[in-house]
Amino acid sequence: MQSTGYIESLVSAIIAPCEPLPTGSQSAGDTSFKELLVYTEASLAVWRFPQVRQYAQRLADHPGRLNEHYQCMVLSLSARLALAAGDPRAALRGIAPAIEQANSPALRALIGYQWAAMLEMIGNYPDALRAYTDSLSNLDSSNDILALLTRLGAARIEGALGDYATALHILNSQQDSSASASTHDVVRLLHIAHRAELLTASGQPDKAHAILSPARPTAVTPRTTYAVALIDLALLGAYYATQQWDIAGSFGEALAQRMEEETLPYLAARARYQYAQLFSDPGSPYYSPPLALEHLRRALSHLEHVPFCDLYARIHLQLARTYHTIKHDRKAFIHLEKFSDFHTTALSLRTAHAIKATEIELATRQRDLEIADLRRQNHELQLQLSNALATVEEYKQRIEDQIAYLGVVAHDLKNPLAAIMMSASVLERYGQKLTKDELEKHTSAIIRIAEWMKDLIAQLLDFTALSTGRLTLAIEPVHAALLFDTVIEAYRVRALAKSLTIHKHYHAADLYVLADSRRLQECLDNLLSNAIKYSPLGRQVHCSIELHGEHLRFLVRDESPGLSQQEQERLFREFTRARSAATGSEGGTGLGLSIVRRFVEAMHGTVGCVSAPGKGSTFYIELPMASPPNGSHELLHHSSQRLKQSS
Repeated sequence: MQSTGYIESLVSAIIAPCEPLPTGSQSAGDTSFKELLVYTEASLAVWRFPQVRQYAQRLADHPGRLNEHYQCMVLSLSARLALAAGDPRAALRGIAPAIEQANSPALRALIGYQWAAMLEMIGNYPDALRAYTDSLSNLDSSNDILALLTRLGAARIEGALGDYATALHILNSQQDSSASASTHDVVRLLHIAHRAELLTASGQPDKAHAILSPARPTAVTPRTTYAVALIDLALLGAYYATQQWDIAGSFGEALAQRMEEETLPYLAARARYQYAQLFSDPGSPYYSPPLALEHLRRALSHLEHVPFCDLYARIHLQLARTYHTIKHDRKAFIHLEKFSDFHTTALSLRTAHAIKATEIELATRQRDLEIADLRRQNHELQLQLSNALATVEEYKQRIEDQIAYLGVVAHDLKNPLAAIMMSASVLERYGQKLTKDELEKHTSAIIRIAEWMKDLIAQLLDFTALSTGRLTLAIEPVHAALLFDTVIEAYRVRALAKSLTIHKHYHAADLYVLADSRRLQECLDNLLSNAIKYSPLGRQVHCSIELHGEHLRFLVRDESPGLSQQEQERLFREFTRARSAATGSEGGTGLGLSIVRRFVEAMHGTVGCVSAPGKGSTFYIELPMASPPNGSHELLHHSSQRLKQSS
């Protein structure tokens, strides 16, 4: 039996897999088996793996499997299915006997091409290039189409490895040889599509667009469906590279929908993946991480039947990057781990195949360079994994801190509540027997503690409002010195109780800032309260207003024990309190400074701390300056009355 006929049929199924395949026209068992092989190759070319596995089962049960001409093809199919399923060792065990049993150079070349294409699919570019090279060595002039397909594959691999000059040289050298196959419209389209992708990858998208637009046929037939889809994917890449955002958006969406309607899973996944880049690129006017995630997940769904491929891994990597951009580090870590798992398995395949290639003396021209590149990629992956793990540990520690400090909050509320109940009980039992001074003492204690609890609860409510985004601010010009004076005067008595002296240094007095006056007062109140709380008896507290370019800076400097660098790094986080003990009986939720940070950032300002152990601390709030409003005297009087009422 001549093998040339069914080799040509298989090659035709590879280059035009969407063309309707012929039904059985002969009754011979070999012919029926050959048709099953053709159906299988056509389905494999477009990644319809459920169909491929059905055909593979029928081939395994068919009597024709015993024909020596077909045994090598069955072995080749089994090896490729094993590779697609993520079992590289089984794949390697099957491909070597498949090539050995091939009874002609042309058949060996076809099996070598099939294996190279599958290696390319999983991203094993070095071994794929060697397999393409080995396949070419078995071809002669009677196999022009297969030779062209093999050179296209080699050019793609050279481009994937970054050697664009060699890749374009291979494609350009094919143009003369493709003249003999000029009547083969599909091969011409495939050649143009791959050449355009290389031009775009090498930084020449305008040239790519110039050869793609006139080449794309206006009418698409089942025979040209696959090749035209590759042309369109190359066009989408050129539109994106030349930042033709609107065209790329409409064209990419239409292309992805068309590939899904035509049930071409790999091409649909590629189209969705490329379309998602439009929403992943911060330079794009369509930048939207949520939309990018949606299209990436849809791309991933098309590969559910063949998860062991390079595109599957690249989609997971892009998902990890996008989730990291929106601070969903846990999900980012999950996708990064899947990307790493794939490359770890693929790496074991590369190592095993390199050993096999050495045994049969295949070309190893770029092996050292490729191994170094793999080590670099592996090192980068390890760094990414380490960073992700560190992020997970950080979040774990923060959750543990929050749980611990919530216990402190409950304790801080429990103690004053007990004091109130005690004073109330004394008043209830002995109220008629107590002197006026004793009554005032207990009543004042209840009021003072209730006010403290009110402030504590207000902090928790502010934190909840900020966390849920329900808090709105009224930004307006606010007189800086007036507001600061109001805060300072409210703390004079408390400072005197600890023999503290508050000094004012207003280098910029009659100026305004853009802020919510009530919230800014709360922020300054928190800074001054902390300064008094942590200052030893008899020390000084300095309050300043300074001009910094187009901003005003409020500063509160104390003579407290100071803060270490580690404490300063954690200072503005939720549920964090300085390790330095307060100098009185004051407690707190550890939310004050985190609320200050959120309020100030919402007012387009910055907050910070300068401190060192034993040298006190300086806290500052910096906000944009504002022009004095019309009728500033009336506004000043109104603001003064409102601030005094709120204090």
